Amino acid sequence: MSPRSGARRLRKFGIAAVSAVVAVGLGFGVPAAMADNAEPSTETKANAQLLDPQCAVPPDRDLNVTKKLWQVASSRGVTDKVMLAMFETGWVESHMNNLNCGDRDSVGVFQQRPSMGWCDPASLCRDVEHATNKFLDQAIPNDKKNPGYSAGQLAQSVQRSGYPDRYDENEGKAKQLMAEVSDAPMPDPEWPVIKDGSAGGDVSTAQYLLTKHGEKTDADGEFGPKTTSSVKAFQKAKKLEVDGVVGPKTWAKLIVNVASGDSGSAVKALQTQLKSHGASIAVDGEFGPKTESALKDFQKRAELEQTGKTNKDTWFALIGT
Repeated sequence: MSPRSGARRLRKFGIAAVSAVVAVGLGFGVPAAMADNAEPSTETKANAQLLDPQCAVPPDRDLNVTKKLWQVASSRGVTDKVMLAMFETGWVESHMNNLNCGDRDSVGVFQQRPSMGWCDPASLCRDVEHATNKFLDQAIPNDKKNPGYSAGQLAQSVQRSGYPDRYDENEGKAKQLMAEVSDAPMPDPEWPVIKDGSAGGDVSTAQYLLTKHGEKTDADGEFGPKTTSSVKAFQKAKKLEVDGVVGPKTWAKLIVNVASGDSGSAVKALQTQLKSHGASIAVDGEFGPKTESALKDFQKRAELEQTGKTNKDTWFALIGT
């Protein structure tokens, strides 16, 4: 097994057990116009066409769009309920097509509206991967908080539709679409993306690493304006896209390999990650015997070579899992 394969084992790729939902986050402001007594059917018009008769929606799904939704959601380790809610939404809103029309400025597979804050620039609402992640950014936390909601109610918590029943009414069709693509090949895992508003151990790790690179940043685990500024300065120095977002390319430049005897912010970054994986060590910036032992134990569990020092594969396995 390759080191990258071992790292993947720590990624949360499967579809977990059904969890919970709460209605939070941005709304599309797109009412779904279907009477309560209407029968669900593959013949039923998508919301985009119901709300804009001039919007021509294909009667069948776009298989490539359907596969992309499955792959993106699977790579984020969503629950069964989130996956079903997403497929219900994609079918009800667009028949799983990346539309360039809809109610008012609604576009894309989920009929997201640039004017409601779903994408900037507006063209991103028709980027299927971006649109899927934006849907999941709302659905995943909703899923965790209220166990009483159905998949359709979870979909409604994101969509804020005027006719919420349509999602549950199309559960059968959504499950058909899921079955069609459930064996679609999984994309390789990527580094996590953290940005303004993110919080937690990955943020602290990035902050320690930014300090190591000369962009002194408080390691408070909160990604706010000061961290954004530090990231932008780092990206500019490394000739990366200056967007203030720590994604795969920025992580690749941020990580610093450390070994026994090293000290400083990069060691604190490592210790922060090891603690998040259950190690009982102090975040003191000193790479001593306890840190080395904790690292070897992690590498063993991740099916990596137990060197007791970091490399790209070890950082990849540590961060974001």
